[in-house]
Amino acid sequence: MHIGFAGPVDLTTLRDRLPEGVPPVYAFPYTGWLVRTWLEQGHRVTAYALSAEVSEPRVYGDGDPLRIVVVPQRPRALHRARDFFRRERRELAAAMRAHPADVISAHWTYEFALAAADSGLPSCVTAHDAPLRAAWEMRSAFRWTRHSLALPAVHRATALSAVSPYTVRHLRRCLGVRRHVRVIPNGVLLDSLPRAGAPRRDAKPVFASALQGWGRLKNGTGLLQAFRLVRVRLPTARLLAFGNGFGPGGPAESWAVGKELHHGVDFVGRTDHPLMAQRLAREADVLVHPSLAENLPLTILEAMAIGVPVVAGARSGGVPWVLDGGRAGALTDVDDPAVLASTMTELARDHERRALLAERARKRVEGDFRLQDVARAYVDWFRTAC
Repeated sequence: MHIGFAGPVDLTTLRDRLPEGVPPVYAFPYTGWLVRTWLEQGHRVTAYALSAEVSEPRVYGDGDPLRIVVVPQRPRALHRARDFFRRERRELAAAMRAHPADVISAHWTYEFALAAADSGLPSCVTAHDAPLRAAWEMRSAFRWTRHSLALPAVHRATALSAVSPYTVRHLRRCLGVRRHVRVIPNGVLLDSLPRAGAPRRDAKPVFASALQGWGRLKNGTGLLQAFRLVRVRLPTARLLAFGNGFGPGGPAESWAVGKELHHGVDFVGRTDHPLMAQRLAREADVLVHPSLAENLPLTILEAMAIGVPVVAGARSGGVPWVLDGGRAGALTDVDDPAVLASTMTELARDHERRALLAERARKRVEGDFRLQDVARAYVDWFRTAC
């Protein structure tokens, strides 16, 4: 099949299949691996990407099996939002018509999804987030403008999928979707990730978090407040804080220092993915994911695959589904730092439960979240729905 991929895409995973000179594009790490997996399964892929580094459409690769079509993106978010991404949508739709595929697989329900609908080609749109919940939590004019694109996008798509049952419920309750929505989750490449050893019987537990952004939705403040309470009971505990906003001197550390919550915290910040995975496998006893709402967090999936037990929110969107209702991870009230701290402490002290949760989590990933199986599920969906 010839698949047209439309969405943020990380080209670093595809460099060995591309010619020199491809400019930086609007990126998201997971999608590059999905494209690569389709290629490895024998499909052709044309990816339609946005870049602020080009002033006119450019084509890279001959399409056998990979072609990247890069179209201009205005560099300032305000300018894109002012006309609801009209220029970007027009450029993307024109690129799709000029370099058509059998089906357009559009990811996220925003500018790429509307461009796919405008192209006239069959469009299978995947919702990766809950648009109105995300806009409400982020509370910026740009987010409200961009996320409003979801309303027409989900109704104009040829077919619609979502990454978790929680996302499906949001589409139905908040965006009025009545048609069938297929659940196709994100996936991980098990062979590319390290494996953690057996749980340690250590009096110096190491917690880890990997949050992409310092803001209300990710609940970094709640995590730091909880960790201070953990250290009352486990004075030698450490916290490795990965992710944007959590680096040395960044907003998370500055806030923590002002509140005297920085003790025992290693503010690592943004880290190359392979290095972060290695550190999780080598150092972490527990991954804590305090986010108030997630659809299908890759951080949790990868920790499950690595063998690091997870603590996360019992009401945090799609998280309970990923953790199999608490059978593959510890679910708790992440809104309450005291409750979160108790769950963290109890799990750190119980190495047998950590081992059990890690084993169940690995089996859940092997059964339901292998990227190779996810890629095949997409192709089956394209053939039947689009």
